[in-house]
Parts: sequence; structure tokens; C-alpha cells
Amino acid sequence: MKAVHFGAGNIGRGFIGYLLRHSGYDLIFVDISEKIVNDINRFGKYKVISLGKEKFEETVDDVKAIGLKDVESLTKAVIDTDLITTSIGANHLASTGKVLQKALKKRQAINPEQPTDIIACENALFATDILKKSIAENAESNFLSFYEEKIGFPNCAVDRIVPNITFKKESPVDVAVEDFFEWDLEKDAVKANCDIEGVNYVHNLAPFLERKIFLLNGAHALIAYLGYRRHYKYVHEAIKDEDIRSAVLKFHKEICRILCLEYGMDKDTITRYSEKLVHRFQNPYLQDDLTRVGRDPIRKLSHDDRLISPLLMCMRYGLNYGGIVTAVAAGLAYDYPKDQKAMEIQDDIRNNGIERTVCDVTGLENGSQPVRKIAAEYRKLLSKS
Repeated sequence: MKAVHFGAGNIGRGFIGYLLRHSGYDLIFVDISEKIVNDINRFGKYKVISLGKEKFEETVDDVKAIGLKDVESLTKAVIDTDLITTSIGANHLASTGKVLQKALKKRQAINPEQPTDIIACENALFATDILKKSIAENAESNFLSFYEEKIGFPNCAVDRIVPNITFKKESPVDVAVEDFFEWDLEKDAVKANCDIEGVNYVHNLAPFLERKIFLLNGAHALIAYLGYRRHYKYVHEAIKDEDIRSAVLKFHKEICRILCLEYGMDKDTITRYSEKLVHRFQNPYLQDDLTRVGRDPIRKLSHDDRLISPLLMCMRYGLNYGGIVTAVAAGLAYDYPKDQKAMEIQDDIRNNGIERTVCDVTGLENGSQPVRKIAAEYRKLLSKS
């Protein structure tokens, strides 16, 4: 079995690539960074160091890499691969779809009968659907028939914290990861890859995906934005702050309630998942920088992402969403000067006011109750500075 993974960063090497090699796939990374590509090809292996109560090291060997601009080699790899995965950031899925369309057209001409799967392993809701749409854009009908018949596009939920920490490395592509992971995959959309080690194949992905995106990524963003305002550096430091911890627990309580209503999740099960997450946030070995966790607040505050999506669900059920409002307001107040997207939000606030900015960033209706509540919470946060 062969796999091509787009994105040779920490998540790609420390999570997806790690599991694919454990499953016996011949693995080729694709990355835009020439340095990462050269380092992977020079060493041909890397170490994955799991950080928990005990430190555990494993070697991922026999790996190769291709530069994104090396169209010939990339196309050759795509033509006969059994699996294509990504961990490139949701913002890059559209451009990657265009690259894949060209390579897959070559596959259609040369290797039309072999099925494959394409899985976008991103911190976004139904990211594979985004990639699938991009691959199909402006394509001819005969290609669309091929891609519907021979390519599976399962969505997934991925969960492993891979911080960008400094540690002693034997090679520059060694990576440190959290000692926990979860990868949930839409079973019924899979064409060829039914036995990836460590994957939980499920018939209905939505509850697993939203549980992870809302409770982990949403709370992570809340910790980052509130922690930054209080001058903490790492997640494990910020979560020890009594006020921040209280805000996270309130946020989690609101999310757990809507997930139980929306999907019939067992209250005790979802509560235990929440408690496990709070415990994971306290892992001091991760040294997870708040500015890494909080980066690109425009995406995190967008209409279909980790904060506004559950807020809208709360509104639909007539539930309180004050904890989510705090997270959104804190994201709007996030003014880390090295974060370009954070600075764009600050420019919008200065030029257009907070209410207009809330609408611009979140897609919420101007003058609506949540916009008023978010704006009021934003002003409250600033008054405490």
C-alpha cells in the first residue's frame, strides 16, 4: 500500500505519517518547504517523542518527500497511490485541490481502475468536503464521473496536540507529540483504505467531529485568547488561572449540552470526555505556546468553525451561550502583533467599530442579539486591561 501526504509539518510527521507507516504504507510527504523535503530525504527517517508522564520514543523510517513544485514527481506519486491525506491547514485546501485535479487527471488516463481515498486531516468541520469541491471545480464531466466512482472522500476528525517545542533532536525532522491521539473516519465513504491502524471507522462522523472541534479546538482558542491577555505563555500555565479555568468549564458545559441534544450523546460520556480534555490542557511537557494555538483568529471566528457554529446551535435550541460569547469576544480582542490575521481584525475594529467587525468576521447578522452580546463582552474585556 502506498500513501501520499500533503504537509510534512509536525502534524503530518507526528500524527498522520506516524500512523500510516505503522499501518505498513510506503509513505511520501509533499511539502512546499525545500528544507523539510531535503531533510526528510537526507535522513529517510525521524523520531516521534510522545510527551506524557513518561517519555516514549519511536522511529518512523523509510520515508521520502517531494517538493510541491516538483510537478512531475508529485504526479507520478499520485498516479499509483492508494491513499492521499493532508495536514496543510484548511486555508490551503482550495489551492491543493487544483494541484490534485491535474495529477488525478493523469491518474485517470494511466491508472483509471485502481480506487483510492483522499482525506483532509484538518482542524475544520468537514474539511474533506472542501477539498473535494476544489478538486471538482471547472472539471470536465468525464473526470467527475471518474472521481465519483474511483475516489473516496471520507471526512474525519483528528485529535493530537503537536506543539512546536524546542528539544534535543538527532535530526531536524524529529517531532514531539502529546501521548494521546484520536482519528475518526467516515466508514461509508471509504473506497480502499479500510484498515488504517489507530483509526476509528464510524458510520456517523458528525458527533465525533463536532465534539472534537468544539470541545478541544474551541476551548483551546478560548484558553489562548484569555491567557494571552493575562500574559501567560503556555496553555498549561493559563489553564491553572482560576478565572480562565472557570471560563473553560462554562464553555464546555454549554457545548456538552447542545451535543447531547443534537446527537443524543450520553451525558456522562461527554462529561468524561470534557474532563479528559481539561486534564490534557494541563500537560506541562507539551509547552504549547498560546500564540501557536491562537493564530489566525479570522478562521477560528468564522461562521462554520469552532466558536460560531456551536453558538448558532445554542440559539436554535434556545440555550444560553455566554461562555461561547466570552471566547468569541476574547478572539476579537486578541492583538498579538506578529499574527497578521489578528492585526487585520484590529484594523477593522479601529476603522469600522466592534459591532461591524463582529459581523464581518463571524457572519452573524448586524444588530442581532449575539452581535450585541459579543460587542458588550469585548468592551468588558478591554475595560479589565
